[in-house]
Amino acid sequence: MAAQEGRGLKRRPWDEEGFRCPYLDTINRMVLDFDFEKACSVTGNNFNVYACLVCGKYFQGRGKHTQAYTHALQEGHHVFMNLGDGRTYCLPDSYEVVDSSLRDIQAMLDPKFDRETLATLDSKPVYARGVDGSDYMPGLIGLNNIKNTDFVNVIVQSLVRVPPVRDFFLLPENYSLFKSSLVREFGALVRKIWSPHNFKGQVSPHELLQAAMHESGNRFKIGEQADPMDFLAWLLNALHTALGGTKKPGSSIIQRAFQGTVRVTTVKADEEDDEAESRTLPFLYLTVDVPPAPLFKDALERNIIPQVPLFALLNKFDGQTCQEMMNGDRRKYVITKLPPYLIVHVKRFSKNTQQFVEKNPTIVNFPVRNLEMGLYTDLSEEDKDKGVNTKYHLMSSVQHDGAPETGAYRAFVHFKANDQWYELQDLHCNGVHPQLISVSESYIQVYDGVYGRPRMCELVRMRSEAIQRALRLIQRDDARDMDAAW
Repeated sequence: MAAQEGRGLKRRPWDEEGFRCPYLDTINRMVLDFDFEKACSVTGNNFNVYACLVCGKYFQGRGKHTQAYTHALQEGHHVFMNLGDGRTYCLPDSYEVVDSSLRDIQAMLDPKFDRETLATLDSKPVYARGVDGSDYMPGLIGLNNIKNTDFVNVIVQSLVRVPPVRDFFLLPENYSLFKSSLVREFGALVRKIWSPHNFKGQVSPHELLQAAMHESGNRFKIGEQADPMDFLAWLLNALHTALGGTKKPGSSIIQRAFQGTVRVTTVKADEEDDEAESRTLPFLYLTVDVPPAPLFKDALERNIIPQVPLFALLNKFDGQTCQEMMNGDRRKYVITKLPPYLIVHVKRFSKNTQQFVEKNPTIVNFPVRNLEMGLYTDLSEEDKDKGVNTKYHLMSSVQHDGAPETGAYRAFVHFKANDQWYELQDLHCNGVHPQLISVSESYIQVYDGVYGRPRMCELVRMRSEAIQRALRLIQRDDARDMDAAW
């Protein structure tokens, strides 16, 4: 009788210490892809979904009569990973598999970062290799063009290298309390782009696109080309709102990175200049107008593509240039507060009287380094005393190639870790000379404020304070402290 009870209490093999799942060797990393919607391939349900680590398909549940359980019996595929928490199970026995060999898959499913790693992203290049043998650099990988979604790709590639935005979304604890699917999927995509644990040197923005489609009320759809500037403007405002942002300046990471202010002075059509009204408005980007392209051709019957410097377009914000509106009002603009990161929109597209979209091909020449915005800025006395920066270096430039309706977009980005420029067009990433960027048909530019060295007024203020300290010390006749002050 005792022997029968002993046999009845015999432990199962996976309960024994040191047991290793015999099916781990059946895992096929070449077919694993966690970039798409995490929904069951049979029922379409998107809760409690598991990935078969043998064939890569998604199935719901793991108990008896579930899709994953049935798949394990029919196909002989036994290892399944929960797409929510990364825990792995062997079916149909349903025991949990805990093994160090699964860490790379869990890291690809849910990349994790710490603050120490963030501090080195812009100073220490990292090189990684996919399971297919391809080499890539985290932060510099291609994005799938699912179908006419290059307008999303170029905006994502531009935003994911703005340090405060990137660092915010690399740490999910910063936004874990917000329920927005747009915030969640944008954060997941940022982490995948910067992850050194990808199995290939490319990721898909599919889940971000689905979230954007839902949040925008189908304004931006997979398969329908859209204007990247429209998408950028919508995305910045949608993220700001979803992160609890308000009209209060600096109430979200989006505003802290991109928001500046501009003073708009308006003279009504039937009023004199001395009756002008001024108001200060916030902005997340500046729009500059490109002069009309000439219609004449050269001696060889080729259309002449004119060139204009960016500085000429920025004169719109010098506080003196007057723009006449359609209703006859006249307006002047001047920047009163510059953001840490400046977005410039070169307005190339417009609709003619027949409502067809036309493109202005004028080449806008712009500096890659040291864009001086001081000429277009009326800083407060407080900002002047602080020596607020007015210079910017280019971080990225989005370019449009081809006809308005059928063209394509690509992004030129500066990779700080190795101080090199790259051209990113969907899955392709190639090095490029910075001189070629400044003479392209740039459409959207993102600039990084130049910080670090104190400006001259700041140096003067520091020296003045040192002199004042020294005078006080002289009065106390303390020579030792005087030497320390100087």
